Amino acid sequence: MLKIRKECIMRRIVLWITLFMTAGVMEAQEQRTLRVLAIGNSFSEDAVEQYLWDLGHEVGIEMIIGNAYRGGWSLAAHWNDARSGAADTEYRKVVGGKRENLGKHTLREIITDEPWDVITFQQVSQEAGREASYEPGLSLMIGYVRALALVDSVRLGFHQTWAYAQDSEHRGFANYDRNQFLMYAHITTAVEEEMEYHRGDLSFYIPSGTAIQNARTSALNESSSEGGAVNRELTRDGYHLNYTIGRYTAACTWLEALTGISPVGLKTRPKAITREQANLAQRAAHAAILVPMGVTPIENE
Repeated sequence: MLKIRKECIMRRIVLWITLFMTAGVMEAQEQRTLRVLAIGNSFSEDAVEQYLWDLGHEVGIEMIIGNAYRGGWSLAAHWNDARSGAADTEYRKVVGGKRENLGKHTLREIITDEPWDVITFQQVSQEAGREASYEPGLSLMIGYVRALALVDSVRLGFHQTWAYAQDSEHRGFANYDRNQFLMYAHITTAVEEEMEYHRGDLSFYIPSGTAIQNARTSALNESSSEGGAVNRELTRDGYHLNYTIGRYTAACTWLEALTGISPVGLKTRPKAITREQANLAQRAAHAAILVPMGVTPIENE
């Protein structure tokens, strides 16, 4: 009798363990995929199309990343495309670590292609520090995306872009008296005001601009990657991020903003940069998450 009772207890224990492990696996499977769509331009290309998938993969999160891309497109311009049904938006997608350009589509087609967990907006770089330029485009885009999103739980966020290099020749730099620090201050103020205005709609923002400004206080500002890549204060042309350190810093910022996982100490990095450079970029990104609207100096460890 005692033996039978012990066998019953053991069977129950095995069953409980099996159920527990199965539940854990199911939960892990439910959490392992994160679908992220950026509605943007070349600045979202710099931020999400290169290293973000690899960083997510390292921490156990498989990302499906979409970029609704139109070069130089503002919030108002995206809304005009949405309203007219224009099939002029390039749909770039990263799945399984492979980047593919799926050609031009309407915003409706892109938004309804996946049950996106996260959808982000951003302003065109030269207008990013001019708060008056955000409306009514941002409000209209928020309403449009909410109406089309396949899941009610979708989180909407805003991508804070970066100030230009101090010697940038971009004509929009004149909006800020060709002063990088003034441009950064205007961008942070504008984003902060919009986040407050849309506090019921936008649940988070991604402070890439602050991360880049943080990195500019470090040795990264003067360093170059293997092969002598151009480094004009982490840009390749005075405003787009350079292909290695600049883009990696932005991707690290997106990782933590989306997942809550710090990039500091991760092994993933562009082949052309050193571990020390990667560490500075990771810390610049992490500091931006902690203090998103102010510059944190980053020193060598």
